[in-house]
Amino acid sequence: MKRLVLMVILALSFGVVLVSCDKVTDINEIEGIYVGGYTTTGSDLSWITTPTIELRNGKYTYSGLSNGSYFDIGSGNFSIKGNKIQFELKYSDHDPGMSPDVAFMLADWHDAWLLNGEYKYKFDGNKLILSKTSTVNTGKYRFEFELNRSK
Repeated sequence: MKRLVLMVILALSFGVVLVSCDKVTDINEIEGIYVGGYTTTGSDLSWITTPTIELRNGKYTYSGLSNGSYFDIGSGNFSIKGNKIQFELKYSDHDPGMSPDVAFMLADWHDAWLLNGEYKYKFDGNKLILSKTSTVNTGKYRFEFELNRSK
């Protein structure tokens, strides 16, 4: 009887652990081209665009985060851990060759608007949702992608 009670407790404990775990996405499952909406909202600005993001072999490229005037394309590496995806930007068009007024405007905080850093994500096999909240200067901003896998 004591042995049966211990086995039931062990089985229930194991079941609770399994239910409480998030489904871990294999990096290969998420590979593909995604198109959808990107929304930035915050203290004194908001914008909506239609980006395209490609995820392949631990690398990513993006376009369409702005109105096309600056920091509109970029690329780098990505990795997945738990329910977070880390983007490490290696190149973006905000680098050399940008006009001085745009460079000044973006100094010290421009990375918040690039596909860079850690995002929470949800993925159902077709739809990919990325989101993060950041403080930029004294304002708080929310960055969210709602993307569908392109066929």
